[in-house]
Amino acid sequence: MKGRQKRSRRERANQAVCLLLLVTVFAGMLFSQERRAQISSVINSNENQENVKGKEKDSSEGQKVAYLTFDDGPSVLTKEYLKILKEEDVHATFFLIGQQVDGELVDVVRQEVDEGHEIGLHTYCHVADKIYCSKESYCEDLEKTKLCLETKIGIQPKLFRFPWGSSNAYVRSYKNRVVEEMEKEGIGYVDWNVSGEDSVGCPSADSILRNVRKDYVKYDDPVILLHDSATCQSTLEALRPLIRELKENGYSFRTLSERENPCHFGEYR
Repeated sequence: MKGRQKRSRRERANQAVCLLLLVTVFAGMLFSQERRAQISSVINSNENQENVKGKEKDSSEGQKVAYLTFDDGPSVLTKEYLKILKEEDVHATFFLIGQQVDGELVDVVRQEVDEGHEIGLHTYCHVADKIYCSKESYCEDLEKTKLCLETKIGIQPKLFRFPWGSSNAYVRSYKNRVVEEMEKEGIGYVDWNVSGEDSVGCPSADSILRNVRKDYVKYDDPVILLHDSATCQSTLEALRPLIRELKENGYSFRTLSERENPCHFGEYR
């Protein structure tokens, strides 16, 4: 009898030890699984953060920006341009004719500046035979325009644009000397790589849109030439549809001095 009782006690003790071992093993398994889950969570979190950073980098590198530019202003239509640009939350660059910055249009140019648009030099009189008869004549014309904007508006433009572009036949023989002269004053020149052809003939809003559409898709950073003059009513009509189409195709908008590289004819930039 006593032998059976001793065996029974030993069996119960063994069972208790086995049970304790099982509990210990099970607890260890639970801890291990929880620890693995924590580690996995940290790894996944880090991977997700890296993926987000990667996407942000890719998005930044692949960003498309359009640069709307208007020559020949200010004009009686400028306020209408500004209204559309403000409603669409878009900034543009205006290359001005100095002799037109007068009377009520002085306040219009101030409005351009106040609303975040960039002002550039174009010409003072826009008469080819007068401004382009020599390098000295052209530089004098630009200086007159520069002085006009400094005196009346209180701004110092960073950019200028040759009337009819930097490769026109008038300026070809001395263009580089003009560029060097203006660079001494911290003013660079710019051209364009997309044109609405809105100062040629009698264009319609549709034809302007077609002209821009056929070329802007070639670039992630198109510099679009349009005109702000009293005769360019069709440009005004085309402006909002153009902005919205560019937005739909992934473009944002900036002023021209924000562009990484200046846009010059003959250079794919």
